[in-house]
Amino acid sequence: MYILSHKCPNVNIQIDTHYCVNHLIITSNIGCYMDQSEILSLINDLKEDDSTSLNLADKGLTSIPPEVFELTQLTELNLRENSISELPPQIGNLTNLFRLNLSNNNLVTLPAEIGLLTNLGRVNIGSNQLIALPDEIGQCSKITWLYLTNNQITSLPSTIGNLTELTDLQLGGNSITALPQEIGNLKSLAELQLSENNITALPPTIGNLASLSKLYLQGNEISKLPSEVGNLQSLSWLYLHGGNQIEILPPEIGNLVSLTGLYLEGNHISELPGEIENLENLVWLDLEGNNLTELPLTICKLTRLIQLNLRRNKLTELPPDVGNLIDLTYFDLEGNQIEKLPSEIGNLERLTEFHLNNNALTLLPNEFGDLSELVDLFLSNNQLKSVPESMSQLIHLESLHLSDNLITELPDWMQQLLDEEILFISGNPVAS
Repeated sequence: MYILSHKCPNVNIQIDTHYCVNHLIITSNIGCYMDQSEILSLINDLKEDDSTSLNLADKGLTSIPPEVFELTQLTELNLRENSISELPPQIGNLTNLFRLNLSNNNLVTLPAEIGLLTNLGRVNIGSNQLIALPDEIGQCSKITWLYLTNNQITSLPSTIGNLTELTDLQLGGNSITALPQEIGNLKSLAELQLSENNITALPPTIGNLASLSKLYLQGNEISKLPSEVGNLQSLSWLYLHGGNQIEILPPEIGNLVSLTGLYLEGNHISELPGEIENLENLVWLDLEGNNLTELPLTICKLTRLIQLNLRRNKLTELPPDVGNLIDLTYFDLEGNQIEKLPSEIGNLERLTEFHLNNNALTLLPNEFGDLSELVDLFLSNNQLKSVPESMSQLIHLESLHLSDNLITELPDWMQQLLDEEILFISGNPVAS
């Protein structure tokens, strides 16, 4: 291993000399701008040593030195965190490139010659100003990772469907309004990131993505899911929260038997299809900020649930069947209109965090004392005049929030919690 000296004190240039030199790696502790002569010197070293990797990340570049495009042996080119505004057509000379990182620059377009890079496997052009992809991107059929987050892309070319080896497609933070039908050709795709776009609907061909494991659609404008979404048998995570406007889930949602997490916060759902009970592997279910007036019994059959978020709905009560959710550790019912809880709530013995703030509770069942693993209990802004003595058994409590209720007396065990600064009781008529 040779280390070439360089007058920038934070840059080391390392050349691997095992039998043949194949890498030149420039590392820096902080960004170190380099003048033209310094960069040319590096490029000349690469030419002489037949190195295959060039790292010019965070070097203050506003354009790519034309000499770079003479390095036809390159398999890796890192130009991230510069101020490059144009990718010249000569990029097409680098036909051996496998990794290309142009993230955090000022690119507005990509040249058609990008299609000549048929050996590309991993591409990152995130955090630029791209408004579109050229049709020629479809010629790069070996790409497995394509990162285009935080650009201004409004649509995808139909040729995107030619990238049949793609496993990871990142398009979050763009302005995409619709997906081409050809998206369904990406049958190797495991992760599809489309969060924070302007998508209003998904094409039926989305159901062809048989390998898809994670689908991120939060922060869009989707009002309806196609029934074909039920074909995504490998799907384990589905994110539909934050900005979507879904009112009804298709019954085919019940076909997603591999689903582990389902996030539906901030939609307009008033009821769930009965088929949701088939999601027997579901562990995380988020329905915050919807229009549910009752807890569907089908949810109570999802006995593997660990986290259930029903905050800010319109629930007035819970069915006794809620006691079937014995694996719950997190249960959020804040901001509903619940007046009472069933005694079966005491079956949830694994609960560590329970949110009941901002409801209409007037009393708690004695079985509350069976929630022996509770650490954080939130009961503020209700109409409680007292709490059951059985709660003195909750020895793991680290916080008990009872502010803004109607409590007039503190039993000894609650006084002890107050002394330990575990109990929060402001806004009650109790004498402090």
